[in-house]
Amino acid sequence: MRLHASLSGGRFPPTAVAGLAREPAFSTSEYRRRLQRARAGMHAAGLDALLLANPASVFYLSGYQTFAVDGGACLLVTHGGDPALVMDPPEFGGALLGVWFDDLHGYPPGVERPAYAARMLAERGAQRGRIGSDGAVWGHTPAFHGQLRQELPQAEFVDATQLVVDLKRCKSAAELAHVRQAALATQAAVEAAVAAAAAGAADGDLAAAAAAAMARAGGEYPCLAPIVTSGRRSGILHTTHKRAALQRGDAVLLEIGACVQRYTAPQMRTLTIGPPADEVRRAADACLAALNAVLDALRPGAVASDAANAGWRELAAAGGGLVFHGTFGYGIGAGFPPNWADGSGFIRSDQDTVLEPGMLFHHPVAVRRLGEFGVAFSETSVITDDGCEILTRGERALIER
Repeated sequence: MRLHASLSGGRFPPTAVAGLAREPAFSTSEYRRRLQRARAGMHAAGLDALLLANPASVFYLSGYQTFAVDGGACLLVTHGGDPALVMDPPEFGGALLGVWFDDLHGYPPGVERPAYAARMLAERGAQRGRIGSDGAVWGHTPAFHGQLRQELPQAEFVDATQLVVDLKRCKSAAELAHVRQAALATQAAVEAAVAAAAAGAADGDLAAAAAAAMARAGGEYPCLAPIVTSGRRSGILHTTHKRAALQRGDAVLLEIGACVQRYTAPQMRTLTIGPPADEVRRAADACLAALNAVLDALRPGAVASDAANAGWRELAAAGGGLVFHGTFGYGIGAGFPPNWADGSGFIRSDQDTVLEPGMLFHHPVAVRRLGEFGVAFSETSVITDDGCEILTRGERALIER
């Protein structure tokens, strides 16, 4: 194994890794298939190299994972040999646990990151080539890319974000195995949150119960902590627990996604403390009907907008004065905080995407009367050869506590 640059800038001592057990998320053959497909995409786009910095993309092709997502790690892929991973030297341990290849580098002291990345690209023959990048994100700022262009003035840098999104669009059987395992932990977390709900309990009690159950069921650190929002705050998008006591009549919105090997199976559920108000019941019935209609419409060859329109027709029964974000599904996959979405597709009325087997979606059907109440239901599904499979589990209904 080639380990370049220890903490002090020299060669990483081999004795420091003797006997370290690997924890690969996937088999080497799985990674090699991904690499082959990435190179096919590079060839089609006329790229000589890829320089990837998005943690999910780096993980997808290398197996490297860390919750220090702003650490500036990057992956170099060319048309020959294995990829090369460059990171801060203290992060070598994480690379040794999960990376399937041996070409691991650390940024040496006194050498700026773009200069080191440029040198590696040049060593691989890309100094005059066309280099694809996944954008100025995740620790690789515009200044990083600007200096990289200065270091390689004869190279052409292009945005290759879509190439990587396309690569990850359809999930393999190995990926779906992790999602199914995550779905079991999600179910345990949702059930624990529901069991903790009662008048006088704090919203944080539900979140704590969900987090504990998720960890006990095998979930790893999630992309998002369990979301619990109640009463009037349930009517505000993207709010979560904040020391609020649950009161009789409250609607309580849950959004929980357990993670296994960086793959999440999100689910949304709504419960009420005591009998629901008529308007809450009406909104819940409409959301459930819309979610069911969307799931029934999912199959290979179907158009995303048709599935969304099926949802809209049912959602009309929710009543007036409610807001909805318009997204009946979005692609999910390997992810790191703060996002389990992977940009691989959307089920909306303005999307003409044709669905394919292996496409993985979260379907958040949520309506809110701003500052009054919110109702939400969702599932995680995958398109199969003849329809779709619902991967998340548990009863799909408004729950009364």
